[in-house]
Amino acid sequence: MWCGWRWIFRRRNARRADSQIKVGRGCRPSEPTKGSEGAPNWLCPGPLQQLSWEEPSMTYQKNLGAFALIAASGLAVASPALSETVLKVGLIDPPAHIDVVATQRVADRVAELTDGEVKMEVYPAAQLGFANDMLSGLKLGTVEMFVGATTWLGTFETDFWISGTLYVFNDQEQARAMHQSDAFKGMAEDLVANHGIRVLAQNWDRGPRNFIATREVATIEDLEGLKIRVPPQESWIENFKLAGAAATPMPLSETFTGLQQGIVESTEQASNWLYGNKYHTIANHLTRTNHNYEETGVMISETVYQSLTEDQRAAIAQALDEVTDWHNEQVAAQIAEAEEKMAAEGVAIADVDVDAWKEHFRSNFDTIVEIVGYSPELVESLKAEWK
Repeated sequence: MWCGWRWIFRRRNARRADSQIKVGRGCRPSEPTKGSEGAPNWLCPGPLQQLSWEEPSMTYQKNLGAFALIAASGLAVASPALSETVLKVGLIDPPAHIDVVATQRVADRVAELTDGEVKMEVYPAAQLGFANDMLSGLKLGTVEMFVGATTWLGTFETDFWISGTLYVFNDQEQARAMHQSDAFKGMAEDLVANHGIRVLAQNWDRGPRNFIATREVATIEDLEGLKIRVPPQESWIENFKLAGAAATPMPLSETFTGLQQGIVESTEQASNWLYGNKYHTIANHLTRTNHNYEETGVMISETVYQSLTEDQRAAIAQALDEVTDWHNEQVAAQIAEAEEKMAAEGVAIADVDVDAWKEHFRSNFDTIVEIVGYSPELVESLKAEWK
């Protein structure tokens, strides 16, 4: 008698297993959910009536019905995790830098606009690598986003080095306008097509760059032989060499120590950056040359960008637009405050004849164009704005 019952249970369980397998075959993987890293969602996407099965047990029908009710009511445990898209955003700037603070504002706003669907995680201080590392990651799709000077993009498209050419822009307003011009839009399109990097925005002011030195630099003649740290970029190196300075390429991370040890006598950055990083404590001569105006760009891997929905892209664009004016106002205020504090702390601040310096550096511009290889169209559009 016991053997008979055991045989019946085995037959019933076999039919139940067979019916479950057939239900599984009726499912198809849905489109990968954002945040799932391409893993398909194997939950059945279609109405239950479209599925076919044979002789499911009553218990199985009840369980399946209960699951359908849970899924329909939005209470499925897996849904929130699968719907979240995480974008890691890298910067080389320290946590207190205005670009980092502004990026976090963008991240917070994007989270609001997408109801938490898109989460931007901000990683300052080169936690995801140095600028070139992160840009290479954008190209490969291993880094989602990078925020930094668009000049770095010259690694891929030569014309982007133009932002690192001294006195190529008249002022911050013209620099910002040029970065929104057809010439720069064309450069950005080439960047997407050739390298898989998309520039979402390039209108965050970085402020005018000035000299800070261990000795006075008040005239063009003072540049002669000046050991000045420059970024390891061709446009910067050649600009200062042609102007008579002893241009010394050096990573930014080594510059403070380089000044302390006398390897270089000077460096240059925006005044708020110099004060925030305490360069005024080892070099007490600030010269307001206003020799360069860069814009910070917000960049994203094209592979990642294409994986976003139209609504997600629109949310990021809106957040960037909303934060831009605030960012630029903060930069201007920080520069004024930094220079005021440096003067109070004993730094000698000198103003130069900017027009004379501009003329001196621009006299070498055609040589720079030949060395670096800027496109004629870009050169013409820039020269048309000179005054």
